[in-house]
Amino acid sequence: MNSTEFAMKACALDDYDIISDVLGSHKNLVKLYGTAICEIADCDLRETVKSQMFECADDQYKAFSYMHERGMYECEPAQSEKIDQCVSQFCRCKQEMER
Repeated sequence: MNSTEFAMKACALDDYDIISDVLGSHKNLVKLYGTAICEIADCDLRETVKSQMFECADDQYKAFSYMHERGMYECEPAQSEKIDQCVSQFCRCKQEMER
């Protein structure tokens, strides 16, 4: 085995490694787009960046779904009580922001 073959074998990535990188990258990109939107004054550019952020968020969800369906990303279902609590909290925040 030559050094190139050895390096390729030693650095081989499996599905989990690849999709984990994709998921993490998309999570970070969504955050970066959100920060960028807050710094942009031009309305057309803001809309373009928002569109890119939403597309990236959709891709992130697809990566999460891929992992979740294959048992690579387990998550515990939320209890109804917790969901109701979060909805109530965010509705209050939204109302306060609209004042």
